[in-house]
Amino acid sequence: MTATVVLVTLLLAPAASGSGAAPAACMAFTRSGETLPLLVREWFAHSPDERVLMCPQAGAPGSEGTTALYFGEGGLTQRGTVCSYLRHGLTLAGSGTAARLERYDRSEALAMALAGPECPQPHAPTSGQGYIETYDISTSTFVGIMRLWSAIATTAAAAPSGSEGTRALAETRARLQAALGTRTSAATVTRIVRIPGSVLRHRYALFVKAPDAPPGGASQYVIYVDKTLRGPYEITAFAETN
Repeated sequence: MTATVVLVTLLLAPAASGSGAAPAACMAFTRSGETLPLLVREWFAHSPDERVLMCPQAGAPGSEGTTALYFGEGGLTQRGTVCSYLRHGLTLAGSGTAARLERYDRSEALAMALAGPECPQPHAPTSGQGYIETYDISTSTFVGIMRLWSAIATTAAAAPSGSEGTRALAETRARLQAALGTRTSAATVTRIVRIPGSVLRHRYALFVKAPDAPPGGASQYVIYVDKTLRGPYEITAFAETN
């Protein structure tokens, strides 16, 4: 799957597929759980996954009942300051007594989080940022982008100065902070994906969810980040996605 296809897919993906704390409607089942739905128990019987996340979705307009999205998740690993686990979509195949969970493609997302004294638990209800779905990025890139995001979320926008290019980057960052306003500190990153760039310039898309959107305002944004070979990570553009 190309980075362009991944980006389009993520722009269309439902919010329930994020990897942070599971939304209230979602249920996380672990391999060691005492009460498991039959579908989940049978999936664990032939899969190495450690967790299955089930997120009910409202049916299409005019239809009755709900459907569910399923995600399989692997075991936690830690590399330096980053904790991670593999994550993939599951689909419900068959019906009645023949219903079963299957993987609908071979691609994997790598959910990452910055480590504290130990790895945070996936989908912990008290987790703020939680784990972030990533596609085709390294742990060092993840750390660099999260440091950039932390600076945006906790530091007031600086007055543009320096060269024309530097001023343009500062202006873009200031516009983003103005769009988020007081919601900046509570906004969370849900996905990071590498998109087509070049050998000397790497490009990434950062998906951010901001709570409590004002009337007519956005609650989700995609932020574009560039990094030259020896340069820092810089925000080059952003857009509303809803």
